[in-house]
Amino acid sequence: MAKIISEMLDRREIQKYLEGVVDPDMEWVLADIHADAEEWIAAVDNGISINEDDSERCLLKYELWDGPPPLLTSWDRTWTGSVLLTSGRIVAVSGYSGGTSYGAAFDLGRRDTIWNIAIHRKSLGHDEFTPDIVSFTLLKLRFWPTTV
Repeated sequence: MAKIISEMLDRREIQKYLEGVVDPDMEWVLADIHADAEEWIAAVDNGISINEDDSERCLLKYELWDGPPPLLTSWDRTWTGSVLLTSGRIVAVSGYSGGTSYGAAFDLGRRDTIWNIAIHRKSLGHDEFTPDIVSFTLLKLRFWPTTV
């Protein structure tokens, strides 16, 4: 069974109007891709576009595993794929009214590596306050190496 090697969650880092996650040395790649509502996620080398147009705010958690993590079946949606990260780091990018903001960089510890990734999504709601009213989404990004 795989285990988490490292994880990071800064509870103060809520991303408003998330565009995706990207290698901080290659942030321009997000301008070349955009996931539509049906795709939800689109990935290219050094970047992953995440369509969260229905959610105003997102809280991201990064996890680094030494092998494939267990599935999270209770989450709303899951995407799996792979991405090359040249610097071995990843950062969340948000945009609003022409401005861009960045989350803290998460260091995966290996440069020029293709990473397997599973992204899990959960929209929050409570009783009569439905997810579209609350407009808050949790995203868990789980990385593990393509070769163990």
